Amino acid sequence: MSNITPSLGSGFLSFNKMPPRVHIASDDPSFDSSLISLLRSEGFSTSYIPLLPPKGSSKIDLTPLRHIADDLEIGESYALLAFGAAATAALDFYASPQPHVCALVAYYPTAIANPKAIFPPSLQVLTHLAASQSFAPAWTSYTYGAGAEPGFAEADLDEYDAVAASLSWSRTLAVLRRAFKQDASVELEGVREAHKRAGFGGSAAEVVRNMTTGSEAPPEVIYLPTLTGGVGQRDLFVFYRDYFLGALPPSAKLKLLSRTIGSDRVVDEFVLSFKHTAQIPWLLPGVPPSQKQVSFPLVSVVTVRGGKLAQENVYWDQAGVLVQVGLLDPKVVPGSWKEKGVERLPVVGVEQARKAGGIGNVESNGLLGGWEERRKGDPGVKVDLPERPKQAKSGA
Repeated sequence: MSNITPSLGSGFLSFNKMPPRVHIASDDPSFDSSLISLLRSEGFSTSYIPLLPPKGSSKIDLTPLRHIADDLEIGESYALLAFGAAATAALDFYASPQPHVCALVAYYPTAIANPKAIFPPSLQVLTHLAASQSFAPAWTSYTYGAGAEPGFAEADLDEYDAVAASLSWSRTLAVLRRAFKQDASVELEGVREAHKRAGFGGSAAEVVRNMTTGSEAPPEVIYLPTLTGGVGQRDLFVFYRDYFLGALPPSAKLKLLSRTIGSDRVVDEFVLSFKHTAQIPWLLPGVPPSQKQVSFPLVSVVTVRGGKLAQENVYWDQAGVLVQVGLLDPKVVPGSWKEKGVERLPVVGVEQARKAGGIGNVESNGLLGGWEERRKGDPGVKVDLPERPKQAKSGA
């Protein structure tokens, strides 16, 4: 992989006639190519620059950085992603103004010569640090905990951490889009809406057609409470064809409550309502129709890569659904827990959907013992609340 050459991105973003240029720098001649492929899939023209010390020296040769913008014209810019020792060198080099550079993302630099460095205002700077690194730079940085080590973003290393890599990628992508003045919100919403249309009224072929195809990172859809869904287009085709499409009763209604759009994710909050007149394998596997009315909030987190759906995680409170279909009675408490004073299970049913959707007057804290008495105030305890500031007189 040391002979990685520039390639035009084929992603769904096409903001300029020439794709934005992103370079990756590392002191590893065999740098992992999957990140380069990921950048290209997002529409960036990406190339790899090895930053190595000359023979017999321990200091990195910065000559490639000094000439990186030689062929750029007025108005054109580039971004640099640097890793390890190359990140250390790049942070030092770009502290002085350099032509055409718009973003610098440093992954786990081995050292930071000047943590209080002030970069040119036109340069977006971001640093990703491992938990073992105690640097505290003055510019924007994130530290990835839970055992993340330098190398966590490179899939070909033993230190690779999928969670830290994914989170750092989202932040890197956000910086790149700001630097190149891109707004991907419309495209991200388009991917999300296409997936919803296909999943609730199309065919299994339409669903998987909107998903990524890479064998290194196959698409994944998972409905967490029931662990249904699949990984890879083949399994997802079977899942949608045989267990999802057409499974909801005709009475089903999906109401969108909110939508949050990030650099590569769309988070939707819904309320799903229906009369349980048919089996729903992905929601209530093995449960026959109860003829009960069901309504509950759920959250969908869709991750987009290169204009295709790469992952969807869906969450809801399964206990609340089981209460509504009659499979779970909050008043039925196991004997051993009754002996400990538990009077009912700490679960609720349709009240969740009503509260989330702002339907009716649903009181909070109904499961908290003594809530009404406490909120009215204990006459034996004086609570000093801050006084409301007096309004200034007119003309004051």
